[in-house]
Amino acid sequence: MNSVQDLNKTFITMRTMALSALALLGVVTVASGALLYRAYESTGQRVYVVSDTGSFSAQIGRSAGHTPFEARNLVKTFLLTMFGHDQYSFKHNLDAGLPLIEERGGRFLFESFQRGQVLQNYIRYGARQAVTVDSIHLDMNHRPITGRAYIKQTVFIGDQQSQSKPLGAKFALVETDRSDANPFGLLITDFDFIAYNPPVSQEEKDQLRDQEQARQRKLREEAEAAGVPLPQPAPTTPAPAAQPAQ
Repeated sequence: MNSVQDLNKTFITMRTMALSALALLGVVTVASGALLYRAYESTGQRVYVVSDTGSFSAQIGRSAGHTPFEARNLVKTFLLTMFGHDQYSFKHNLDAGLPLIEERGGRFLFESFQRGQVLQNYIRYGARQAVTVDSIHLDMNHRPITGRAYIKQTVFIGDQQSQSKPLGAKFALVETDRSDANPFGLLITDFDFIAYNPPVSQEEKDQLRDQEQARQRKLREEAEAAGVPLPQPAPTTPAPAAQPAQ
């Protein structure tokens, strides 16, 4: 009888030791996995890859999203290709620009070119159109990304140049798959024309203030040289720019 009880105690002890060993093995496995993950994460954060588009973490899967310069380059590329061309580059530029915009917006622009007989006029008058991108303003803090862009279009017919035509546009940017046709990973949506009324940046305000101060200083110096008293003008600051039309 004692032998049976001793055997039961021994079996229970061995089972307890085995379960404890399994539990310890599980804890070690989880801890090892966590340490390995943290080591991989830390390594990925310390190693950076430098390319033509900038520097970024070598760790895949923790993307910080699209950068402002990437979104701005997409919009700039689209504006230059879609609105600047001649009879020889017209088709090529449209083929490059249309993959950067959603189908509906691209069809709207293409049909407007057809209605205006843009290509026919290029051929008929030997004309071309150049585009200058004045400014691009993006709101990267919300999704989808929204923005406004302001450009000037100039038409050349032979050696004659038309007066630059200002043009504004508003749009949104959504994420999409990267491809050879669209390497930016962003797609323009809700594209529409607006009045040309770009906001004045702080740098431009500073330049206007400096110019006004220089002008006032020159007037005072000329007045002093001529012996004519000149009243001191009240301090002026550039008027705030009106908000673009919604």
